[in-house]
Amino acid sequence: MLSRTHSHYNPNPQNPGFDTVLVPQGMEYKAVFQGMETNQSKLKIIAIPAGIQPLTKFLEQWQQTPDFLDKLPQGLILMGLGGSLSQNYSVGDVILYKKCGLMDYSQESKGQCNQFLTERLFKQLGNRTFIGKGITSDRVICSAQEKLLLGQKYQADVVDMEGYALLNWSQKLNIPVAMIRVISDGCKQDLPDLTNAFAENGSIQPLILARQMLKNPSNSIHLIRSSLKSLQVLKEVAKKI
Repeated sequence: MLSRTHSHYNPNPQNPGFDTVLVPQGMEYKAVFQGMETNQSKLKIIAIPAGIQPLTKFLEQWQQTPDFLDKLPQGLILMGLGGSLSQNYSVGDVILYKKCGLMDYSQESKGQCNQFLTERLFKQLGNRTFIGKGITSDRVICSAQEKLLLGQKYQADVVDMEGYALLNWSQKLNIPVAMIRVISDGCKQDLPDLTNAFAENGSIQPLILARQMLKNPSNSIHLIRSSLKSLQVLKEVAKKI
């Protein structure tokens, strides 16, 4: 169980503590939306772009909208897929972040997830959920060798492309955040080179994605299979929230 530390957020035990879910656009958003729709969730689900810069721009624009200004989010959950950096976690495992750092070769910036929300989700999601540390990259980490090296360097369990950007933004506004990642590719799993598959706005470019995947059919088939499994787990997790 997580140890409690002081926080600027003073949760009310009678209140669920969060009202908005952020999910990368595309298949991840679809999986979460379907899972929460089945459960008739009253949470607001928002599709976000992938990547540090696209998400930061999106959040800065969102905070200027009347909908946001009229009622600030009580708490945010970031849900989506992530790559494993540890041999302890494999495809389909569910990781709740304790904290999330920024992948930076000159320094390591750290952001803490809200412990009250994290503990609450940990209890909701059950025994097959793990507590770990994330690291955010500005690109897709495709090489198994690089995944293992990053895991060792940062003592991190999962790599994503959005976590730190959300924490950096939310902490300025004092909005509590919890993060859930489902492992979509193992630390020993090489991926096709997806570096150029993301546009500057954080959306996936289907033609480039298809071209890159055709260059490496073996790794692509492995990725498709592991992604389908992890998306199904993500949908099941969404049903429990």
